[in-house]
Amino acid sequence: MKILNARFCKLTKNSAIEKRTHRYSQKSLRRGNKAEGDKYQRLFVKKSLQYLPHHLLLAVSHRIRLRWAEKILDKFARKYIIKPKSIRQFKESEIKEYQKLTKGTQFWHGTGRWQHGEHGITDVLKSFCDAAGLKPVRDVYAVFGGSNQRVVYSVSLCRSRMIARSYADMHRLGWKEENRYGDALTWVSYYYGMFYARLFITSGFKMMRRWKAWRALSHDNNGDNTWGKKVNNQARNVWDVFCLGSDISGNYPILIGVKNIDSRIKLDKPMSQYEVRASKLINIVNISHVEVPHDKQDEVRKLLRKHDVKLPVTSIELGEYVSSKERFIDLISAL
Repeated sequence: MKILNARFCKLTKNSAIEKRTHRYSQKSLRRGNKAEGDKYQRLFVKKSLQYLPHHLLLAVSHRIRLRWAEKILDKFARKYIIKPKSIRQFKESEIKEYQKLTKGTQFWHGTGRWQHGEHGITDVLKSFCDAAGLKPVRDVYAVFGGSNQRVVYSVSLCRSRMIARSYADMHRLGWKEENRYGDALTWVSYYYGMFYARLFITSGFKMMRRWKAWRALSHDNNGDNTWGKKVNNQARNVWDVFCLGSDISGNYPILIGVKNIDSRIKLDKPMSQYEVRASKLINIVNISHVEVPHDKQDEVRKLLRKHDVKLPVTSIELGEYVSSKERFIDLISAL
């Protein structure tokens, strides 16, 4: 009996050791993965701080109407910030057609063909067709705009096409997308670097409370931000997906132009200067067009026709080429 008890105690002790070792290994793995994931967040912070002086000078020059300074800063941005690579060329007739198509576009919504959902992978484009427009979804970022509701449903819109396009790009290759006038991470770093600076300066202690509320809404038990997991399950921070892209096979970016919205959520400054939140469905009649990769235009047109959705479809590449001809300051639209 003593021998059996000794053996049992030894097995129990070994089991306890194995459990502790397993827990330690899991924690170490999570810490390792977290550190790996944090590199994109650190890169975002680094780029944001790097671009902030330029953004501040551009904002001041624009406010006091120093056009000569704007021109200098524009040239600097093109050469040292955007660092444009070769992009697809288009005919003058195609450029005019695009400009005509987007003339009444006030806002932009970046999305993709597929997203991870509660019940598996969701066909976002089909959902768009079924709803006959852009349907509000759970929004954890409205708290930064002063929303008193813990759970808000909205359609998130950007005033800048380039930022919305960056959101769209995370649905495929992220910052590695080709034929782009500046990569996704560069645009969001430049844009939101100033946003966060203004947010902390103007809101102060109020901002800290909002940050705490946002973190409780947006993070899981492992401390991962769940927002990016809709396109990539490996994402741990907000900025990961702008670099990682999507882990869904066959996914691709979709950019939607919006002419008008019937109702919006009131947001405090500075968030109201950067983003818009529609509180109700944005109907097809209020949408100007849809942009997708050049080789996906026919596929998207067929799907829209199948659901009797009549919207012009053009290529993101054409939009990038037209944008490359515009002033840098006009592409920011939040000064």
